[in-house]
Amino acid sequence: MFKRFYQQISAAFPAKVAHEVSELMVQGGFEQLSPRVFMGFATFFSFCVFLLFFFATPFFTENSALHLLVPFFVLGVSAASFYLFLVMTAESRARKIEQILPDALQIISANIRAGMTIENAIWSAARPEFGPLQDEIKRVSADTFGGTPIQDTLLRMTRRVRSVILERAVKLIVEGISQGGEMSRLLDEVAEDIRSQYTLHKEIATSTLMYTIFIVFAAVFAAPLLFSVSSYYAEMNENVLQKRSADMSGSGLTGAASQRAGVSGLPGMSGAGAQTSGIAARDVYWFSVSCILVTTFFASLILGVIRFGKATRGLKYAPPFVLGALAMFFAAFTVLKGALGGMMG
Repeated sequence: MFKRFYQQISAAFPAKVAHEVSELMVQGGFEQLSPRVFMGFATFFSFCVFLLFFFATPFFTENSALHLLVPFFVLGVSAASFYLFLVMTAESRARKIEQILPDALQIISANIRAGMTIENAIWSAARPEFGPLQDEIKRVSADTFGGTPIQDTLLRMTRRVRSVILERAVKLIVEGISQGGEMSRLLDEVAEDIRSQYTLHKEIATSTLMYTIFIVFAAVFAAPLLFSVSSYYAEMNENVLQKRSADMSGSGLTGAASQRAGVSGLPGMSGAGAQTSGIAARDVYWFSVSCILVTTFFASLILGVIRFGKATRGLKYAPPFVLGALAMFFAAFTVLKGALGGMMG
């Protein structure tokens, strides 16, 4: 019943979008799940979250702009989370295959040297410890023994795995099979080349460690501390101005008298009191929170580019970065308010 409901919801999406989602689901190992059902569930869930925040936001803020901005923002985040889940799952599966691929290629090479054909050598290399690569090898072997040329089945495998390394390796193998080259030697060289790439990636990650430390420190520690100081200063300044305005009103000072007192020149103040058009301390507070969210999110993407060469590889750091930075901001703001709040009393 729910599957049909989700399929009806996903009918609003074009076939091109469904095809892209289907590819990501295959690459992530979700072949048994219909892409239309997944899209329908994601849409329904995101819409429910939208309604929840739409009715809950007015209880937390009186800003009418936020009454629409927050629900639509949450709607976008929820929809993007489902897409990022597919991307990260596909890349995680690809990394597992890439890590075990050199060992599998060497096993296939040893089988060929033992006298097996390329088809039997690949089939014999399917081992439980290979994880998702075992499933791909079994599928390639099943399609090959079913009558499909080995070159075609290998190329199909590259479309089921989101890996550039696997795609390059398969293209070399297919070219070697087509030209009748010495496959055992070719497989050994490809395996050694993949290992060299991983060694190079580790060296690059080590050499960029200082950049990583700087990004983490700036995004998770330094920025929240500075934002907390700015937010508290804005709140303290607002309280001072309001208090002086109240004192002047109570003492009956005129606009000229208040100007002589040096109050009207302060930001957000005039002789008549606080300006309603000025920036409130609460606005600075939420602006700081928004900046922290954006800063930590992009810091995780930059970290993924520096360490792994892919921005999406850094998305796994986004949740701990966001939580850590917000915790630092709230803690620093609370400490400042507790330590210096007595000055306002």
